[in-house]
Amino acid sequence: MRKKGFAAFAALSFIAFQLSAQDLKPTQWKAYGVSFKAPSDISIEDDSEEGYIVYNDTYYITVQMLDGEGIKQSELATELKNIATEDEVTEQTPVKTFELPHFFGVQLQGKCETDRCIYSYLLARDGGSGFYVSIVYKQENDPNPELILKSFSLED
Repeated sequence: MRKKGFAAFAALSFIAFQLSAQDLKPTQWKAYGVSFKAPSDISIEDDSEEGYIVYNDTYYITVQMLDGEGIKQSELATELKNIATEDEVTEQTPVKTFELPHFFGVQLQGKCETDRCIYSYLLARDGGSGFYVSIVYKQENDPNPELILKSFSLED
């Protein structure tokens, strides 16, 4: 009986993951040609040269240019940890590095007040630009924040 219950739970979890992943659609910060997938029901709070902020009842996504000229890939992890600490992100995970087709990235997860959050820095592979990304979300094991972050690209 336990095996059937676990199998049913696993199947439902997989279906829920598939459904949530299908709710994402492309969006673009036109000022800098940055694209990523976001929930299909997002509203745009800011689409200017200062930043790109989209949200719905579950997610609050902020994208901004990195301050400072010439930030190096080797500095990303330390700088990200510093900004998360300054913003009082609690329960921080260690900083992880990752690569996307257009970016070198670092990320950490934690708790932003009562919600979960991912903080990330993305540095364009050509070194020409860098971006700060913050995704605040409700559910601890939600797969979408990671899918959103890993969908970032630069328009050609």
